[in-house]
Amino acid sequence: MFSGCGGMDLGAEMTGRGRVVWAADNDHWAVETYRKNIGHHIHEADITSTEVPSVPCDILVAGPPCQDYSTLWNHDGLITARGNLFRQVARFLDELRPAGFILENVPGLLSANQGVAWTLVRHALKSPSAFVENSSSTVAGRRGVHYDISAQIVDMADLGVPQHRERLIVVGVRRDLGVRPPIIPAPFAGRHVTVREALDLNPLTDDAPNHERGGDSVDVIERLKLIPAGRNFEAVPAGHRLAVKGLISHVYRRLDPNAPSYTIIAGGGGGTHGYHHSEPRRLSNREKARLQGFPDDFVFEYGSAPSDKRSAYSRVRRQIGNAVPPLGAKVIFEALAQSLDEAGIQPRNTRELMQGRQGLTRRERSTLQTQKVVNG
Repeated sequence: MFSGCGGMDLGAEMTGRGRVVWAADNDHWAVETYRKNIGHHIHEADITSTEVPSVPCDILVAGPPCQDYSTLWNHDGLITARGNLFRQVARFLDELRPAGFILENVPGLLSANQGVAWTLVRHALKSPSAFVENSSSTVAGRRGVHYDISAQIVDMADLGVPQHRERLIVVGVRRDLGVRPPIIPAPFAGRHVTVREALDLNPLTDDAPNHERGGDSVDVIERLKLIPAGRNFEAVPAGHRLAVKGLISHVYRRLDPNAPSYTIIAGGGGGTHGYHHSEPRRLSNREKARLQGFPDDFVFEYGSAPSDKRSAYSRVRRQIGNAVPPLGAKVIFEALAQSLDEAGIQPRNTRELMQGRQGLTRRERSTLQTQKVVNG
């Protein structure tokens, strides 16, 4: 659920222990990227009006939009429709009843709405059948499903991602299975992958996909020349014609080559693109993808004409900034899979999973063909 371009799904499949059979997102270009790189089992749809699919599901993964829980923005949480999308996760849990689930969001979820948001989300994830109106347990006469959950704030740099990115990871295991949710390990704590290792040891070629450069004005280039690696807008002398005011540390912040990157974000105005450590320019989307842990052959779709560079850059930037880093997702998924293994939970076999994925693909084909005709 809320798959975006597929960072969480890619990480799950990188373990060799998971196969995604169904996915959904409402961002058109993220869905096109997913189809290009992972598979056609993704649906472009509004999750609030999407029926729960009839597919095999051992583990449900979900990354509901985090903007309304982020302390960088308004922190409105439950006040907004977007902040209530966790209700859809409860709906899917109630219907599919997987052995476990993984939910990713920002740490601000814990404090939004004076803590009321987390109280409600926690209840929805622990007892989804009691939370969901017209629950399947009521309609079908089944007993309600319950989950034991753990909530852990994780820095993705501790999981091998060359980026400091703190996220709240909620892991749930169905209570009747008699196993506690795992603690997410931190295999790279104290030995983080640095920007230099991610970008400099294997330099990108000029023709690398999504490696667009040259989008900065002359003033931005000259301003960046005044800012050393690892510093931000505050390094420009007060009173200088290129001095700016910033509300967050990201503004015109250049990377530190000897540390992981700071958090890659999905959007923002001038000065928030992320800036190279040795060249006075914004990062290309390909460089951002590396800092998120995407492989270089994972190509992001954008659909713009060559003359529409600004829209193309923004569409890809949004996909990358909204993604769960695949390398981090790999560690998280592996921890849950290992716990289920130790509890003797038998996973679906390859044939069941492939039949689930192929069945959805067959049902999608007519829709996809219609879209191709309509879109030319």
